[in-house]
Amino acid sequence: MNAGGETDAYVLEAHGVGKSFTTFERQPGFLGVLKNFVARKSVVVDALSGIDLTVRRGETVGLIGANGAGKTTLVKILTGIVPATTGAARLFGRDSFHLRNQEKARLALVMGQKSQLWWDLPPIDSFKLLKEIYSIETVDFDRRVAEYTKMLDVEDRLKIQLRQLSLGQRMKMEIIGAFLHDPDVVFLDEPTIGLDLVSREVIRQFLVRLAEERGVTFMLTSHDLEDIEETCKRIVVLDGGRMAFDGDLAALSAQVMGKRAIEVHVDPHTPIDESALSRDIAAFGAVVAGRSVAAVTVVVDAARLPELVPALFQLLQVRDLSVERQPLELLVREIYRRSDREGSSIAGSRPEGASV
Repeated sequence: MNAGGETDAYVLEAHGVGKSFTTFERQPGFLGVLKNFVARKSVVVDALSGIDLTVRRGETVGLIGANGAGKTTLVKILTGIVPATTGAARLFGRDSFHLRNQEKARLALVMGQKSQLWWDLPPIDSFKLLKEIYSIETVDFDRRVAEYTKMLDVEDRLKIQLRQLSLGQRMKMEIIGAFLHDPDVVFLDEPTIGLDLVSREVIRQFLVRLAEERGVTFMLTSHDLEDIEETCKRIVVLDGGRMAFDGDLAALSAQVMGKRAIEVHVDPHTPIDESALSRDIAAFGAVVAGRSVAAVTVVVDAARLPELVPALFQLLQVRDLSVERQPLELLVREIYRRSDREGSSIAGSRPEGASV
């Protein structure tokens, strides 16, 4: 147990977290307006219900869901912006809504539609203000500004007023500002919204590099599923305020789609005994699904894929091998279809010891 009650295993925990909002239903017409003055009809909206989530130090988690699924609400609860209605959320071992300054200094939040930098100042001036707020040593500040601006290709934009920068340049500066104080946990809520392909790719590479080199834990929400695929090892899917899936992409593909196709390219002058190959791969539950002069296609359950691939190299003179890749967008769409049809979530493959 670390200072403040933080466990060694988890930096973020949510147990039975729910969030309800009370709104008012407006009556139509002029008479309805008068009635609203006398007796308004309240309506309770459940934004989240029964969220159980634990995140280990150094994990990269992608949070996916349609508009209104509860992604931003969950991020706000986990970062202590709003309290949970039911359940408990903990960050660094402390209740998220009652974080002390020492815990807040280990946290960063980037929201794609809200700015933490000052609109009328050049980024370098905003960074210097953040330096004082977080008491960053000058040598660390100078090194990080130089390193991060180079990584994000905005070195020549530091002294230009923020309002005069392009959307992509502004978002890069926002991300630099979030990482200046070397936070342990970073939440990014739609950081690439509206950005061009090049800017999105640069930001993805930046996040992956910091996760690998610095061990930063981050949770990323995005409608661009390619962002999630390229930066996150773990995926959490929200559907109607509930968790529909929690696991990695391979587990998601295995449970939703079931089968994977492997195309093996061989020397065209090397004969293949298709009958013998079929017998050998049957031990893995695989079958030959196609054959050409220089290639053979094998279909297998996704769960057996790691076992079959090495065996194929033993059975055939492989020149090249490719595994059919199911797009994340297709997998998530299938989750929503199953959830609507069956009214239940799809269990994911979770790290050992984690609770779901």
